[in-house]
Amino acid sequence: MRLYLASHNLGPYTNELLKLVGEGRKALFIENARDCYPDEKRANDLQEKLAMLSELGFEVEELNLRDYFGKQDKLRKFIDLYKPDLIYACGGNVFLLATAYRLSGFDEILREDLARDKYVYGGFSAGIMAICKTIRLYGHDHLVPERVPEIYGVDAVLDGVGLVDYQLIPHADVPEHLETTREYIKRIEAAGLKALPLNQEAVIVINGNNQRILGQ
Repeated sequence: MRLYLASHNLGPYTNELLKLVGEGRKALFIENARDCYPDEKRANDLQEKLAMLSELGFEVEELNLRDYFGKQDKLRKFIDLYKPDLIYACGGNVFLLATAYRLSGFDEILREDLARDKYVYGGFSAGIMAICKTIRLYGHDHLVPERVPEIYGVDAVLDGVGLVDYQLIPHADVPEHLETTREYIKRIEAAGLKALPLNQEAVIVINGNNQRILGQ
């Protein structure tokens, strides 16, 4: 399993991402964490994030999981045909993202594909929180599970994909996030789980049994 988990955007260690990916440069970008944004803002953000990967030399396109709700076989076929070297997920509302993963069957596909080392999974903010064991301990301000029925018409999924055995907290050293970080740590530890706060420029690189935390 290969993972590149950034606190913000791609982080400052893109050379490590390229080494982890290898020679291939095909990527898919998931923006469903921002499905609660107005269409124009979502579109502008998408172009910015696609450009972020394009500047690294990736041929990248959006993977909109809403197109595959209830169509897991179709999604699996698309990913197999596209043959991505990297699938990257952005920040936003983690409850929307986790629910999109479940409704499309991407959570199951991701676990299977990473076990077979088909590609690297990467992401930032909500994109890394969604792969923890649970997301029920997150939620603050407008980033709450109640947004999910407004957008998708179903209750929020509160389970994560379960790729790591700790609860990630991005943006931990950003002044406006300090109170939220303290609250997350308290919730996570009260639940008997391990909290792993990440500074804004921190990145976790996982390659099989080898794990490194950069920028802490």
